[in-house]
Amino acid sequence: MKKLLAYPLLLGSALLSINALANVAPAWQIDEISKSTGYTTEGENTANHQFGLVKHSNTCSSDELYVSWSSNSSDVWSLAGQTVTMDANFDGVSMSIPLQVVAIRPTAGNSHEVIMGHVFANAELLDLMSHSDAVNMFMPATSDVSHHFAKGNDRFSLAGFNEARAKALSRCNSKSS
Repeated sequence: MKKLLAYPLLLGSALLSINALANVAPAWQIDEISKSTGYTTEGENTANHQFGLVKHSNTCSSDELYVSWSSNSSDVWSLAGQTVTMDANFDGVSMSIPLQVVAIRPTAGNSHEVIMGHVFANAELLDLMSHSDAVNMFMPATSDVSHHFAKGNDRFSLAGFNEARAKALSRCNSKSS
């Protein structure tokens, strides 16, 4: 009788463990952005934050950084075209990344999505991303624009980055042909 009860409990525990592991690393999304291909992952703290890269058609070998951050600022439109420097920490390797605000999109209520990019990742950064578990992105509190962003930091899992990059490259090449 004890054995009959133990098997369903073991099976249930195994299924819960598998489900928990499946939810640890958020999935990378491959999306069409005009004629370009974006590959991004959502923040672990704020679902409206995204980190990733974009491959533009006819320049598929290059990867432009893409960061999307939420804002509740009433004067968020003043950020258009400005450079926002964010700090990034890739498993202990820190750097500052200047990103240009390329778009601002209203979302729900007074919220906005601020999309930043126009910086291409070099080979060293791509290698660092390929070998890191996560990147922590920070909006420095001392920044002139930090008051536009209520949540100044987020963590992004890099699990699946290499696979997403390969899929984005394949999609980009197929669109460029």
